[in-house]
Amino acid sequence: MTGDMVQEKAHVMAHRRVAPHHFLMRLSSPAAARRARPGQFVHVRCRENGEYFPLLRRPLSLFDADPAKGTIDFIYKVVGSGTQVLSQARVGSRVDFLGPLGNPFTLPTDKRTCWLVGGGVGIPPLYLLAKWLLRRNRRVTALLGARTKGWVICAKEFRALGIPVRIATDDGSAGRRGSVVELLENAVSFPRKRESRFDPRVREDRFREDDITLYICGPTPMMAAAAAVARRRGIEAQVSLEERMGCAMGCCMGCVVEVNTEPAGSHARFQRVCTEGPVFPAEAILWR
Repeated sequence: MTGDMVQEKAHVMAHRRVAPHHFLMRLSSPAAARRARPGQFVHVRCRENGEYFPLLRRPLSLFDADPAKGTIDFIYKVVGSGTQVLSQARVGSRVDFLGPLGNPFTLPTDKRTCWLVGGGVGIPPLYLLAKWLLRRNRRVTALLGARTKGWVICAKEFRALGIPVRIATDDGSAGRRGSVVELLENAVSFPRKRESRFDPRVREDRFREDDITLYICGPTPMMAAAAAVARRRGIEAQVSLEERMGCAMGCCMGCVVEVNTEPAGSHARFQRVCTEGPVFPAEAILWR
């Protein structure tokens, strides 16, 4: 254990498919569950039996953490050899992981309205964030996007928290036809809520730009487009980035992103998603 990071081989308490090619895994780790914060991730070794294929660990965002039960959950999509191997892990086996890692989401101190904008496998980390926001009496809405109805994940879990959920799918098989960014653009087109006093009875689709925070996670083009909407409307926004990682501890420099800093030639122009991130202010990222 180094600082707030745990390295251990944790028992798999649950492992099930939640959508085509998407799996939820629950690990028993009281130490990690106590330390976990919304937006952090774990770095998972995909094989237990001593073989070194695949060699590198995989970064997986935390979906949930329960300090009382001593468990952490993450949802991942099978996209390559590592996650394919991980999908074969059985309940009762052990999974080697490092975590929790990275900087978490910053919770609002004065803003009362929070919109969670998630696309695809970027949706799960927003669930743990939603639980923390609700405990702080924030008004939360989830805007979720996916390619098709079968790939919409976590909507039931958000609704179980009492959170309004809006859905967009590329093919129109669930919710609005189109992207989650179009959902966001439609939402911010509603009239402003002009009352300065917080009233929980006010409909969640009425807001003031200076009383809202966006939390965005998903494919990079979606995050860039949502960040542009926030910038045009003057809305504070945070994004959670995903990059391939070698070490996840800031040593290999394999997960750097370009940020808006001056002078442009300085080392500060590039920051590591694993240590300076994965959460950044949306305006700090130099979107390409």
